[in-house]
Amino acid sequence: MRIDSIQQLRDKRIKVTPQRVAILNIMKNGGHFTGEQIYNELKKKMPSISLSTVYSTLDTLERNEILSSFEVSGMRWFESRTESHVNVFCVDKNRVIDIDMDVSWLLNELKKKGISPTKVSIVAHSTCDQRNI
Repeated sequence: MRIDSIQQLRDKRIKVTPQRVAILNIMKNGGHFTGEQIYNELKKKMPSISLSTVYSTLDTLERNEILSSFEVSGMRWFESRTESHVNVFCVDKNRVIDIDMDVSWLLNELKKKGISPTKVSIVAHSTCDQRNI
């Protein structure tokens, strides 16, 4: 069960603001969102919110490891999953899906080369029509 949005912020000692709670509520069921998608959703309930506030809030949440992001095809995507996994960018649907798989082998290989990553972002590009997504 996911921790509620307010508790997530408090656990990280981050000030609870309506914008932060609203963004976490949008993202709590998973999925991948661009900043613009989140902004457009928030505008429905918070008409005075600005795009810069959305991005600033997303950056704060990512810096505090509540959200993660990755870039693909010139867009930055945000998600609530922070553990290592594979994101597949569906080029035919302009969507991103998660693939659960063990990526510890990659971390081990990087460590053998003297690299100690703090974050690994793996993005595969594929058509997804065969997956009926």
